Order: sequence, then structure tokens, then C-alpha cells
Amino acid sequence: MWAGKVWCTLQLVFFALFPGRAGEREIEPEGASRCTPQKTRAGMQRLLNSQGDLQYFFPDCLSIAAPAVLFRLKREGFSRCTVQASQDGLLVQGRR
Repeated sequence: MWAGKVWCTLQLVFFALFPGRAGEREIEPEGASRCTPQKTRAGMQRLLNSQGDLQYFFPDCLSIAAPAVLFRLKREGFSRCTVQASQDGLLVQGRR
């Protein structure tokens, strides 16, 4: 269990600090959706909902990944960015 959380956290930090090429935008349903670190690889703008909001939950990620995620969001032009950590993972929110 602990090794899985560490691996998920390392992936999220890596993809936040070293994003790949931008891909097509994915429209997601309203509310926080579960997301894997691999979905962030092509940039966070892909994960916007129809109102320009970003709200995703990364299960099993540790709070140490929060600064890297916030860095990526600000770098991509998001505002009102927050990351809330819980035992279950990270809730990431932002607005474009």
C-alpha cells in the first residue's frame, strides 16, 4: 500500500514538472473526477470542464506532490489554484 502511494506521488510530480506535448482537450463531467497521474502528461488544460474549471482527485497521492502540481497549474495560466490533501489523495482545483 505504501509503495503504491509513493509510486503514484512520484509519477504525479514527474508529469507536473516535465509535461509532454499538449493533446486534445477532454471534456469531463461536472464535479471532481478521479484522475491518474498519466492523464496530466499532456498538460492540465486538457482536463477542463465546459465552464473552464479544473477539479480532479488523484487517489493515493501524497501531499508532497502539491507544490509541483500548483507549479504546473500556474505555469499553464490557471488562477485560484488549490490542492487539498487527505488520507485518500489530492483534490486539485483551478480556474482558467
